[in-house]
Formats: sequence, C-alpha cells, structure tokens
Amino acid sequence: MKFKKSVYIVIFTLIILFIPCFIHTKKDVSTTNKLSNKTKEISKNEVDRNEMSVFSSNTCFKKTYYINKNKVPVYKNFDSNSQVLYYLYEDDIIVSYKEQNGYIFCEEGNLGRKGWIKKNKENLKGILHKNTEYKVDVDLIDQKIKVYKNDKIIKNIQCSTGVIGKQDTETPLGIFYITNKGKYFYSNKYNQGGRYYIKFFANYLIHSIPVDKNGNIIEEEKDKLGFPTSHGCIRVPMEDSKWLYRNIPNKSLIIIHY
Repeated sequence: MKFKKSVYIVIFTLIILFIPCFIHTKKDVSTTNKLSNKTKEISKNEVDRNEMSVFSSNTCFKKTYYINKNKVPVYKNFDSNSQVLYYLYEDDIIVSYKEQNGYIFCEEGNLGRKGWIKKNKENLKGILHKNTEYKVDVDLIDQKIKVYKNDKIIKNIQCSTGVIGKQDTETPLGIFYITNKGKYFYSNKYNQGGRYYIKFFANYLIHSIPVDKNGNIIEEEKDKLGFPTSHGCIRVPMEDSKWLYRNIPNKSLIIIHY
C-alpha cells in the first residue's frame, strides 16, 4: 500500500509540473488581465449592505443605477444649493464613478452628460428589466457574448471588454438597451475606430475589431480578442459586428455581468 501511495504521489507531481508546457497562450498578448471567477465574482459579501446598486462590486470603480422617478436634479457640485445642470427621468440609466457627502458623481446614458445626484432610494433604484425578443448577454469573465432570441441561444461570440482596474477603461456592469446603431466611427483620441457598432450607454459601444482612419482592420488588435484590453467598449470580430448590426434591433436588452 505504501508503494502504491508513493507511485500515485510521483505521478500527480509530474502532472502538476508538466501541464503548463501544454497550455496554449496567444502570442504577444499578456494574460495578466484575464479575469477569474475567484477574484472577480460579485458576491453579497463584496457589496455594501446599504448599496442600492445591484451592479456593483468592490473590485470595480463603476456602479450602475436606474432613476426611480421623474425630474431628478443633477447638480454641478455635491450640494443641493449648487446649479442644476439638467434633470433625469424614471428608468434613465446612470453610471457613477465616485461618491462624496451623500452624492454620487455620474454619467447619464443618452448624451454622456455628467454631474452629481443625491444618493437615496427616492431618486435611485438598483435594477431595471424590460424583456425583449432579442437579448445580448456579455460575460466579462469568459469574454464571451451569447445572443438570445425568445430565450434560446442563437449565437456565441468571442469578445474583448475594457481593461479592469482603471476608471476610464472599465466596461460598466448592468442592464442596458440598444439606443443607436451605425456603420462606422473613428476616435481621434485613440487613433482608431470601428465598424458596425451598436450603442448601449453614452459612448459605450459593441463594435468590430478596431480599424484605422482608412477603415482597415488593425492587425495586432485581432490577437486581443478574448482578453479585457479595450478602452471600455466591447470588441467583436468584424463578421460578428456586422451580424449584430443587421439582426439585433434597437431597444434590445443588453446584460453585462461577471
């Protein structure tokens, strides 16, 4: 028995030592940003008990909220005596970046306007859900998209979401809806653009692998699919971005989660 036990231990040790040699990784793409269930899973223990946002985590900078009533004021500063910049209405979506003195600094989903909102249950709620025929489910851990029609999966797509751990590049969690679509855009800020995009919040899009100013695919960006390396948008292969653009109608549900 002791001999058999020793043999099993030796075999197990050899497996542990040599398994890494057979694991395939993409060339020139760091896996340090790859998410794991253990480190990035949202659990009740991670979220403050007083936090209204369902889509939030201590591992993220951004938190998503939904407006609970009509004509919620958005202030210039974290003070109700400061200038009112604009108003938000029931079921509008906001993503917050920071909190101070009982107010949250946030961005609204239509035009990307920013400002401060009083954080309370009168103004905000944690979830919004309106069922639609098509649903786009984005898994930030697996870097995969599942497209549903009438609750049946009709397409699986590999994607690349925003870099984790940076306020400017995280892809926001939450329930969103397609608000606009287009065939091409270009960002002078990032010196790249994309084809066949669908907009789901402010300047956040699902679009093709990045293209240059002439509309040509940037080849080195292809290898980044499957890894969280974008500026916050969700990248997919060109043929899949075209399919989404043509087949998924405006106002369809998009769910982004860990």
